Amino acid sequence: MGCTMDNFKSLVLGAALLCLGCSSWAQTAGKGALEPLVVTATRTPVPLSQVLADVTVISREDIERQTSGTMVDLLSHVAGFQVARSGGPGADANVYLRGGETRFIAVLVDGVRIDTQNGSGGASWQLLNLSQIDRVEIVRGPVSALYGSDAISGVVQIFTKKGKGPARVELGLSAGELGFLKADAGLSGATGLFDYAVSVAREQSDGFSAKNNAVPGTRMADRDGYITEGGNLRFGFTPSAAHRIEAIASQQHMLSRYDSTVASRDDYALRDRRDLKLQWTAQWWDHWSSQVTGGRSVDQYRTPLDKNYRTETHVDTASWLNELKWGAHSVTTLLERREDTLENSQVVLSGTVGEGQRSDDGLGLGYAWRAHGTAIQLNARNDWDSEFGAHSTGSVAAGQDFAEHWNVHASWGTGYRAPTLYQRFSQFGNLALKAESSRNADVGVRYQKDGAQWGMTAYNNWVSDLIVGPPGSTKTCVQDPAYCYRNTALAHLKGISLNGALPLGPVRLSGAIDFDSSKNALNDADLQRRARRHASLRLDTDLKQWTLGAQLLAVGKRFDDAANKKPLGGYTVVNVDALYRINAHWRLLARIDNVADKKYENAQTYSSAPRTAIIGVRWTPEL
Repeated sequence: MGCTMDNFKSLVLGAALLCLGCSSWAQTAGKGALEPLVVTATRTPVPLSQVLADVTVISREDIERQTSGTMVDLLSHVAGFQVARSGGPGADANVYLRGGETRFIAVLVDGVRIDTQNGSGGASWQLLNLSQIDRVEIVRGPVSALYGSDAISGVVQIFTKKGKGPARVELGLSAGELGFLKADAGLSGATGLFDYAVSVAREQSDGFSAKNNAVPGTRMADRDGYITEGGNLRFGFTPSAAHRIEAIASQQHMLSRYDSTVASRDDYALRDRRDLKLQWTAQWWDHWSSQVTGGRSVDQYRTPLDKNYRTETHVDTASWLNELKWGAHSVTTLLERREDTLENSQVVLSGTVGEGQRSDDGLGLGYAWRAHGTAIQLNARNDWDSEFGAHSTGSVAAGQDFAEHWNVHASWGTGYRAPTLYQRFSQFGNLALKAESSRNADVGVRYQKDGAQWGMTAYNNWVSDLIVGPPGSTKTCVQDPAYCYRNTALAHLKGISLNGALPLGPVRLSGAIDFDSSKNALNDADLQRRARRHASLRLDTDLKQWTLGAQLLAVGKRFDDAANKKPLGGYTVVNVDALYRINAHWRLLARIDNVADKKYENAQTYSSAPRTAIIGVRWTPEL
């Protein structure tokens, strides 16, 4: 049922032998894979091998293997990430990157910032459906000098599918245990000056009981399923090789059931996310390119059975990015504005009851030089927040090739996260809150040759003025200041991450091991729900038309509370999957998650998914 110290040590030893791949390439290594261009690490396209950061790119092929669930399920196997969810895919989830909480991860969809200003903030991971995603870029480490607030632990950017070539249809249908059913359809292509991609998807499951201590026969013991549906539209116009205009619109809706303290009631929540983006990219001369982007993200959460509670966040952004290149040098400038609005009945301390607002204007400057195996990247940014005034962040990174196929790199940077509007203006709000800030140093080494790569990154991150929430009480800030949100904690997040891939004939091995220390530096206690050791291994092999895979996830002991009095046992879970290519347009996919039907907890008294089998078919003809 648990993951013992002995078998975890055996896993780590085995993973160390397999982790012969640099951290950047662990998810993309494969048969004949071309080196991708990464946008997120610098906000401009850079070949992956030249990125001075700990980066992972997740391809569409990796995403298809997942077959079900949300980004939470996908990220649980990625280096540096740990997840804790209170039930199935529709339940609330915490995503930790390098020990940093959800609110310390900046999340973008096609360049549009998504966030919530309710509670402690952070993206609603449940609403990131895998069907519409083409690839994911992950940058670990503080990048506030590029993205402003939130990016203390890193950035996750999701890219939806883009039309190209002849018109192509994509249809998928999957079914499985626990009443699982998923259907998605898409049409994409390009004609003349225009390209297009449209997709829709629906996924549902009867689920399982979110609580593992429910009394049989009560509402709390019933299944807590979910239904999610949505669509995405992407349209591009390229009047010349030097100019491109692009518009993107997406919408996602989810109904998820959960167990509350009212045992007689079948509670459910409604979540919605809507994103809009308009972008103009121009290549003015050989040495000058620019990009103008405007976007809006709306995140809404409702619980009709709980006093009809509703909260809605609007994030509006506009940016103007310029890049100048000459020889080995490049300079980027960025002007960016962000406006946040929160509509919530518990907002009572702002000028308008039920609504809070904030704006931020950022100015960024970057410089990069790459030549003769040496790379340097400098970034600085100043943000003028309507509540907190000026806030400056910066980063410096350098890398050097040495010997043959080897590279060493190091970086240092600062970051910050502004308190949410709920933390400031709700009934538990505190107008004296300060922004959380961080100082991080990274050093890493990587090796790459003939498809084999390995790498190691060590990091050391101090997060000051950490905001802690009010205890569970009906008291408000006005009644007792002790029940406000407060800047009381100092976190020390440090660790070593190994990540890699190794081809052995027809077999491809990849793995990641993380040794983390996520501490409250004031009392040396482990931060909640963060294991000191976690590892993921994957094996793939081709047998004629078949691609067979197995995946193992091991997570060590954690604590469910800040006082470290409620331990959560470690666990090891194995998943297997298979892909059969019938022909160029038809393929079958099958997957079994949690093969051994392990019982474990990511949050105390909450269940995790039992063994679940899913089978599906995909058809992708050209018209």
